[in-house]
Amino acid sequence: MVRTVKAKAVRSLRKGERAVVLPGPTGAEPWEAWVLGAEKAAECVQTGASPRAIRLSKQATLALPIAEVFCLPLWLNETDAKEFAGMIALQVELRGLQPRGNAPAVFDWTVVVQEGSRTLVTVGVLPASLSPEIHAEACESFDLSARYLPFAENALTIWSEQDRLVAAVTRGRHLVYFQKLSEGRLTERVVQDLKCLLASLTMQDILFPLQQVALWTETSPAEVTALQTALQLPIRHAERPSPAAPATAWKLTPTEVTQGKRQREIKRWQRMGLLIALAVYLMVVAALAARYFMVTRQIKDLQQWQTEHAQDLALVQDTRAVWKELDPVVNKSNYPLELLLHTSELIPAEQLHLTLFDFNDGHLVIKGEAKDFSAASKFEESLRHDPHFNGYTWDMGQPHLLPNDLAQLQIGGTRASSD
Repeated sequence: MVRTVKAKAVRSLRKGERAVVLPGPTGAEPWEAWVLGAEKAAECVQTGASPRAIRLSKQATLALPIAEVFCLPLWLNETDAKEFAGMIALQVELRGLQPRGNAPAVFDWTVVVQEGSRTLVTVGVLPASLSPEIHAEACESFDLSARYLPFAENALTIWSEQDRLVAAVTRGRHLVYFQKLSEGRLTERVVQDLKCLLASLTMQDILFPLQQVALWTETSPAEVTALQTALQLPIRHAERPSPAAPATAWKLTPTEVTQGKRQREIKRWQRMGLLIALAVYLMVVAALAARYFMVTRQIKDLQQWQTEHAQDLALVQDTRAVWKELDPVVNKSNYPLELLLHTSELIPAEQLHLTLFDFNDGHLVIKGEAKDFSAASKFEESLRHDPHFNGYTWDMGQPHLLPNDLAQLQIGGTRASSD
C-alpha cells in the first residue's frame, strides 16, 4: 500500500516540536518534511524534490535514505561503552569502508543487546561518496531514515524509498539490520537475496527467529506468494506508519557538509575580522581628522589674534630690542668695572698679576702672568665656580712658560645669551 499525502500549507515549528526530512516512497515526491510533537501525532507538512527545497531544513534533521548508508551489525567482545568507538573504527577499516586519504570514517552505532562479556551493536557507516542532494548544509543534523520508523518485534519489514525497495530487520524491538534491495519490486532475485540475507544474519547469531514479514508497499498476489513460500513467515500489509523520534540521535554528518560549515565559519570570522579592522581604521581616521580640524581651528584663531594685536606685538618686539641694547648698560652684572673687580678679588696674593682685561659684547678676555702652572689653574678654577660669573663658559689654553719662570696665561669667557 502507498500512503497518500495531501498537500498542506507549510508552517513554522511550535514550542516543543522538531522537524525531520524523510525520503518519500516515490521519485515523484522524493522528500517529506514531518513535524514531530511531544503531545500531538506526527504531521507531514511539506514535500519537495530535494532537502534544499524543504522550508524547515534549517531546523530539521535530515534522515538519510537507507541506500546512502552501509549497515554493519557487529559482536564486540567488550561491555565498556568507552571502548566501542575504537573497536568499531577498526572493524570499519578492516571491511574497506574507510575513505581514501586522511579523512576519518563517518559512523554511529546503537547497542542492541549485551550477553555476558560481549555486546551486539548496529553500526551505520557513510560511504566515501554520497548523492549531491544529501549535502544539504542547511540541515541542523543528519540521521538514518529507518531509525524514525516504528517496527514490529522480530520482523522483516519491506517498504519503498524513492522508488527503491528497502528492508529492515529487528531483534526483539531493536533495529539490528537495514539494507537497500536490488530492485523496486519483489522479484525472484529480490526474494532470493532476502532469503540469503536472513540466513547469513542467523548464522552470525544476529537474529532471533522471525515472527512475521511486514509489507509497507504495494505488491501483487504473485509477489506475496513467492515471498511467503521462500521465507515461510506470515505476511502483514499496512501503510508506512508516521515517523517517531528515536531515543538517541545518530550523528551521520557527511564530511563535505562538515567541511563546508567549517569553511563558512572561517569566512564568517574573516569577514568579522575585516569589519573590526575597518571599524578601527575608520575610528583612527576620524580621530586624526578631528585632530586636524581642531589644530587648524586653533591656528586660525591664533592668526586672527595675531592680526588683531599686530600693533601691540610690534611694540613689545621693539621694546625688547631696545632693552637688549641697553642691557650692558643697565645690568650691573655686565659692567666691565664690576667684572674686573670680581676678577681681581679672585687673584691669589702674590701668585698672579693681570696684564689685560677686556670685555666686549658678552665676551671676556683675561691675560696675566702666574707664579707657576698651579697658580694659573687655581685662578681659572676660581672663575668657573664664582657666582658672579654664572652663565659664562671658560676656556684656558696651555700656559706659556716665560724666561723668568712665570707662566703666561690667557682665559676666554663667553656669556650665554639671555634670549
